[in-house]
Amino acid sequence: MIERSILYAEDDPVVLENYALILRGFFEVIHTASDGEEALRIYRERCPDAMLLDINLPRMDGLELARIVRQEDPGIPIVILTAHSEKERLLEAIPLGLKRYLLKPVSEKEFRESMLEILRLLDHRRRIVFREKELSWDLRTRELLYKEERIKLSQKERLLLTLLADRPGSFIEKERLIAEIWEGESIDASHSGKLAQLVYRLHGKLSERLGREVAPIENSYSLGYRILTL
Repeated sequence: MIERSILYAEDDPVVLENYALILRGFFEVIHTASDGEEALRIYRERCPDAMLLDINLPRMDGLELARIVRQEDPGIPIVILTAHSEKERLLEAIPLGLKRYLLKPVSEKEFRESMLEILRLLDHRRRIVFREKELSWDLRTRELLYKEERIKLSQKERLLLTLLADRPGSFIEKERLIAEIWEGESIDASHSGKLAQLVYRLHGKLSERLGREVAPIENSYSLGYRILTL
């Protein structure tokens, strides 16, 4: 099962505890921080998938923290919590690409919708979905998933999918795949057949798992191989 993580920064310990409990209904891993500098340290150490930041944090406010994080990770979903009186400050946040800002007190419906939106974004951001919709590739963990279950891969199968997922939908030359998958070996004409056999065995493994014939990797004699995505 994929574990999704969020970093929640809030300086009020009671509010922090209450929201952290609610967040456990959406995320498997909750990181918490009581000030901006601590949040930045945790972000860099733990690499959370998303961030929920109060705008008024000591030692670095939420917007400044968001600016720094956005420079390091342009895609991470960031939600800002703010009081009504601070709404004008959010003009500063327009360039930060915030997914949402939530006005306190946040309604249960609005908070739930915000968290579900983040989860949808994370699924899109960290996964490549194959033409066979039950199959996806997790870009972070480099795991092939059938629905939510991990499919055991050999070292060469994992490396093959990692290389193809680097350019989903685009062909990658056979020579490059062979050179990287069989790195350290003396490459000869037989390796083209070895690559074809590797793809064939992987297709067989997946067909057996899904209970029907599937071929998510396409072969072109002149162009190479590619994974077929949605």
